[in-house]
Amino acid sequence: MADTKDAEEDKKLTDAEPEVVKAEQESAQESTEPSEAKSKVDTKAWEENAKVAEEANKEKFGHIKNVFRGYWRKKKWTLPLTLLVIIAVVLGVPASRYKVLGLFLKQSFSINVVDKTTSKPISGVTLVLADKTAITNAAGTATLRVPVGPQKLAVSKKYYKATTSKVMVSLIGSNNLLQIHLVATGRQVPVTIADKITGKGLPNVAIAVLGTDTKTDKDGKAIIVLPTTATTQKANLQLAGYNAASATITVTDQVVTDNKFTLTPVGKLYFLSNLSGKIDVIKTNLDGTNRQTVLAGTGNEDPASTSLLASRDWKYLALLAKRDNGQPGIYLINTSDDTVTNIDSGSATASFTLVGWSNDTFVYEVSHSDINSWQSGGLVLKSYDAPSGKLFNIDQTQGEGTSASDYGSTSFSSVYILDNELVYVKNWYSGQFPNHLDGKSASLMSVQPDGSNKKSIQDFPIPAGSQYYSVALAPYEPHAVYVSVPGATSDAPNTYYEYQDAKLTQQTTVTADTFNKLYPTFLVSPSDKQTFWSDVRDNKNALFIGDADANNQKQIASLSDDTPYGWYTDNYVLVSKNGSELFIMPADGSGKAIKVTDYYKPQLTYRGYGGGYGGN
Repeated sequence: MADTKDAEEDKKLTDAEPEVVKAEQESAQESTEPSEAKSKVDTKAWEENAKVAEEANKEKFGHIKNVFRGYWRKKKWTLPLTLLVIIAVVLGVPASRYKVLGLFLKQSFSINVVDKTTSKPISGVTLVLADKTAITNAAGTATLRVPVGPQKLAVSKKYYKATTSKVMVSLIGSNNLLQIHLVATGRQVPVTIADKITGKGLPNVAIAVLGTDTKTDKDGKAIIVLPTTATTQKANLQLAGYNAASATITVTDQVVTDNKFTLTPVGKLYFLSNLSGKIDVIKTNLDGTNRQTVLAGTGNEDPASTSLLASRDWKYLALLAKRDNGQPGIYLINTSDDTVTNIDSGSATASFTLVGWSNDTFVYEVSHSDINSWQSGGLVLKSYDAPSGKLFNIDQTQGEGTSASDYGSTSFSSVYILDNELVYVKNWYSGQFPNHLDGKSASLMSVQPDGSNKKSIQDFPIPAGSQYYSVALAPYEPHAVYVSVPGATSDAPNTYYEYQDAKLTQQTTVTADTFNKLYPTFLVSPSDKQTFWSDVRDNKNALFIGDADANNQKQIASLSDDTPYGWYTDNYVLVSKNGSELFIMPADGSGKAIKVTDYYKPQLTYRGYGGGYGGN
């Protein structure tokens, strides 16, 4: 009965639900349909709220924008600070996460390998780290750039026990240094290699023996590990700027003379030799080895006049010789390929006088015996530019008159090469009658080696009635000459000048003794920065090196029989002994002269000529 009653009550409630819901919906509809006035109020309130929200958003984003603007304005400080923060975070990463960092981060890792017994660095060791390979240098060191994190390192060299190990490539570069000690499996042989001319140890010489390479240290020393199966081993020695050489190494762990070797700097010296019975042009290495004939003599060469002059850089040679036709000629030899070019050919009536090299231009005179004294062109000053192959007529003598007794003519005094300038004097001479010197002047001349910019530095009027008048020159410094001008009468003293740096200056302190003094020939180095000369002391030669003006001199030899011959680069000087032996020595005097070769030199000396080599 109770259950029936409850069911009836539930049915009544269920039937009443639609009516209740309907009433609630009607009530809700009435509440959501505001009046027109209420609608306007609510819309205005919504707009005001939206405006407030918009201003709040603007203020919020404006603040963020200002923050970024301020950050960027102070980027000089904020960016490094940010970087430091990032680095600090990265450095705090545990080692277990290095593998992840290694995917995009690398660091340099340096390894130094030394011999376990001698503690000497080992060059030529192969290092493999993180699939990167490097070879240790003469200091036993190599650096590889590899991913950070734990890596495998393999170290190997022939006749050493190979090793492998694990290393940690750190983010902190100062931590990426490692020294490895290798154990030799053969005999440790000490070797020394020096410059043959200076005697100084040579670093970084590559020594190849039995399939393994080693390099000398800064003192020219190295330890080579070799098997004990033989008492000697063949090796090859190589260093840039030096001639390669072979060596026989004695297998011993003692320091012995047999294992001290030398290398000779790269270069060739050219000279004359009549060893064959003819006068040949020969070249050798700087130590006299590898002798070769560049230009064989013909048998027509004149022993008294055949000359060979080298330019300061040894790129070109000028040869004066009688060859195939028996007539004198001047020949150019280009040392880059030893090709020979005929510069100028003489004849039975033409002869040559060599002046010398001005850089790459060769200067000489041609005398024509078939041209009479009253005719022009009896003597011609010429030059040849070696790189371009151009020949220049610089100047020639003048003549006037009608016969051997009626003539006036000019001549050239000695032509001297200064700093890219030729200096000489044009003097006048006259026959007996009439006197052709009246109204004439002697002229101090200057001209470029190619014949350009020729000018009279100063004219010196010849006194009336003079039949002979000669202005003379004397080179007393590397790039300067004294000028001696005769007085107006035979009893009047000479006037003296100095010509240097394109300026002529009268010198009252210069006397006849000063002018006539026998000055040394100052040989100028290829760089123009040094000079080389000798002075007689106790009947022996003292050798000196100085700066471009022969100042700040340094004596490099005393009581010597050697005579300055030339330079080879600015590092070495050449000297001759007895006019037939050629030696080379360090320019700083640090080593003794070593003999290069015997050679042939005619009894010709180009005194005062310092612009090339072989003439003194």
